[in-house]
Amino acid sequence: MQSSGSATLNLSSLLQHSPGAPLDVSGEGLFTPAPELLEADGLRLEGPLRWRLTVINAGGDDDFVLEGSVEGTVVMECRRCLIDVDTPVKTSFVYPMAYRPSDLPLMLDEDGEEGDDELLVFGSPQVDFSAFLTELVAIELPITALCRPDCLGLSEEGVNLNEHPELAPEPKHVKQVDESPFAGLKDIDISA
Repeated sequence: MQSSGSATLNLSSLLQHSPGAPLDVSGEGLFTPAPELLEADGLRLEGPLRWRLTVINAGGDDDFVLEGSVEGTVVMECRRCLIDVDTPVKTSFVYPMAYRPSDLPLMLDEDGEEGDDELLVFGSPQVDFSAFLTELVAIELPITALCRPDCLGLSEEGVNLNEHPELAPEPKHVKQVDESPFAGLKDIDISA
């Protein structure tokens, strides 16, 4: 089991084709994505991301399966008052992987050669999963966040009404209708 400040696994032992070769490589740890990765996905993190990965030899010479999870806390703006809200994000995943020797980093081949919908392709035994995990966190983010369910939002002048509730407009009371919308038809005589 590997653990470090990066999300990197060495898969060289899986690429050996000897009878005693291991069937999987696992790792877990914490990592903070590089600023350019965070910027590319529009993320602000409260702390490092926690990851767990296992790459399993799927029985073929160059075919593998990646199983894992990533979780962390992303800072989002409240959709009503725009203050920062810590938003927990957690996802688990399973992806087929293939080894294609090259100098390219880990990449998602959405038109997999074997007919797979999405295939992760790696070209070197030392695989950095940082960009992939950061993208998964960005994908799992909710569309919006609220600081609290009863957030009052902002006034027209941009004042946070949670901090100054005296400036909030009076709530509109919605008349609750218990009757059926067809109740007005109850007195119509249709026998004529």
